[in-house]
Amino acid sequence: MKIVRIYPKTNFHTFLNSDTLWGNLVYAYRMLYGINKTSELLKKYSSTEIPFKVSSIFPFTFSNSEKEKITYYLPKPITGFNIRNAKDPEEMTFLKDFKKIRYIDKKLFEDYLNGEIDDNILLERFLSWQKEELKKESERNNALIEKNKFAYKKSLSPSFILHNSIDRMSGSTLQIDGKGQLYWEEEFNGFGNRLSSKQNVAEGIYFLADGSDVSLIEGPLRLLSHIGIGGNKSIGKGSFDFVIEDFSFSVPANPNSFVSLSLFQPSQGEIDLFKNNSVNLFYDLTTRIGKIGKDFNLEFSEKNPIICFTEGSSFFVSQPLSGRLVPTAKFNDEQDIFSSYLFFGIKANLRLQ
Repeated sequence: MKIVRIYPKTNFHTFLNSDTLWGNLVYAYRMLYGINKTSELLKKYSSTEIPFKVSSIFPFTFSNSEKEKITYYLPKPITGFNIRNAKDPEEMTFLKDFKKIRYIDKKLFEDYLNGEIDDNILLERFLSWQKEELKKESERNNALIEKNKFAYKKSLSPSFILHNSIDRMSGSTLQIDGKGQLYWEEEFNGFGNRLSSKQNVAEGIYFLADGSDVSLIEGPLRLLSHIGIGGNKSIGKGSFDFVIEDFSFSVPANPNSFVSLSLFQPSQGEIDLFKNNSVNLFYDLTTRIGKIGKDFNLEFSEKNPIICFTEGSSFFVSQPLSGRLVPTAKFNDEQDIFSSYLFFGIKANLRLQ
């Protein structure tokens, strides 16, 4: 398994879930090697050894003074635990904050994988930490805070950038009915983190890659780092530097489940497996609607919508799942354009309530 750390040079217009990220890599591969080579690449995905699959992007942080000390964040596994009710109004406020936690640090994620912690245990740590933080400084038990606190992040929130439409004839602001035309666009530039508010903490994003030939992503990544990834590349968005290294997790020897780090749509055989009531699934669902347009010299249009499992979903199965490539549009009314909903899962021994 490889990790690709991305150091953004500019804001990203597009959030890079695994399907979008894989699509951009294949698009860059097509630009470098042509349609025939890309067709050959896609045919390999019908074999048992797929060339490469990728996770969605996740955040990491590092100190500007100590770049080797990197904290990686991963989605908190969805385990179906019934969290206890709040005992008082103060706990109710903290409970709302706890439920907003989307990402936890790698060590805590591995504790989940190895069955050493669950949502209720983590909640008690969170409550103890937060209650102690509220006390006057002279009354705080700092040792208790250090013991219970953990690094976490909430969901990535976009920034909204104001733009104006330009009249191409005059070069000035476009006016319709005597009014200037202003509009807002989303951009992504960081993850909110209550624990890391220091000025010397820098942030980046990363994804994981695995497969029979992960080296295939290196050329496309170099191209995308220059031309940009995602939307608004023409105005400089989505450019970055990157580093590729080996990566691993501490996983249990006898797993009872898998946690997904990608968007995932099961194959027909896996759907039949999930219909078996003996298989426990804990998950969120999302609907993905991609877009195609000028990059393929096609008229702008939306891809077919896809319903899939989100990152952090957990599946209590004995063997890794596969997922699938889904044809979501056509090129020149003939050639399929695929989106990847392959399963990027990590072995786990999750606790069941």
